[in-house]
Amino acid sequence: MGKVIPYQDHRFKPLDYKKADDASVQAYTRQLNLFDAPKEDTTLLPLTNTAFDLALKLDLIHDPGAERLYLRAIEKNESTAHSLCNLGVIAAHKLNMVEAIDYFTRALIEDPRHCESHFNLANVFFAGGNYPLAVLHYQLVNRIAPDFADGYFNLGLTLLETENFKAAREAFLNYQKLLPDQKSEQILTILKSLSSLL
Repeated sequence: MGKVIPYQDHRFKPLDYKKADDASVQAYTRQLNLFDAPKEDTTLLPLTNTAFDLALKLDLIHDPGAERLYLRAIEKNESTAHSLCNLGVIAAHKLNMVEAIDYFTRALIEDPRHCESHFNLANVFFAGGNYPLAVLHYQLVNRIAPDFADGYFNLGLTLLETENFKAAREAFLNYQKLLPDQKSEQILTILKSLSSLL
């Protein structure tokens, strides 16, 4: 089988602010990206007076003061799971994976169905070669957010690593159903390779 080239935008699930309980969180468009290099985006976001809002604004412009404000948001019980998850993303960007795992798991203690934390935790486990835990968390992502295509893509990549080709094929088929026009040539190549193995 040829080398699988990962889809570049598959590594992070945007926070679904429409479903968020905290109305102040709904003003934002996404959570932080775990693996991509920070982008120079200085778009100003509408703010309320919460520590989380200020932390997110600073984080989006890569201001190190964001960490302190996320910690303050946690102390004030403001968007705690989101704050912990974003602290995990910051730790991962600093290549401190132990701290990142700690923050993601603390976010899951706060909200066991926090999809972004499951997804980021799965990505960290995948990067560390712990494929069974990565599979588990990607499967949870797919259960919590069945319309999130990237969860299926990452699950498929992880299952390829474990040589579970039948399950990998199913994951890529689910991805293809959700995003039929996205990376279609790459997915068709992967599916063709998998069909020859089954």
